[in-house]
Amino acid sequence: MQAHEQKMNPNVVKGLARFNRSAFYDAHEYFETAWRETPAPQREFYRALLQISGGFYRLTQDNGKAARKFFSHALGWLADFPDPQFNFDTAALRSWLEQVIAALDDEQPPQTVLKQYFHQISPNFPHESK
Repeated sequence: MQAHEQKMNPNVVKGLARFNRSAFYDAHEYFETAWRETPAPQREFYRALLQISGGFYRLTQDNGKAARKFFSHALGWLADFPDPQFNFDTAALRSWLEQVIAALDDEQPPQTVLKQYFHQISPNFPHESK
């Protein structure tokens, strides 16, 4: 069975539900649990999700510098994954993160970045923003 066909850890499903309701801290906790429970190399995909949720959490705290670090780490963790991975469009995820990072590099305020770039994520990403 190829990596992108494997079943997702149940904590990821819970984390996605929290993330999509903008409960970024809670999502981060679920993704971290999934990451700890999953063997390599699939676990690093979950690490990317926990970094994404951490980045959005930092945006809610008006900490763009810390958010950028989280998003950059997530981009790095996604770099080697095939498209798709667990039915996620990893190319779209990487592109989205690049846009978020570019907005932060352009010194857009964290709340503006949060409002303009938050998307719900799930298998078959991307989705339209809220």
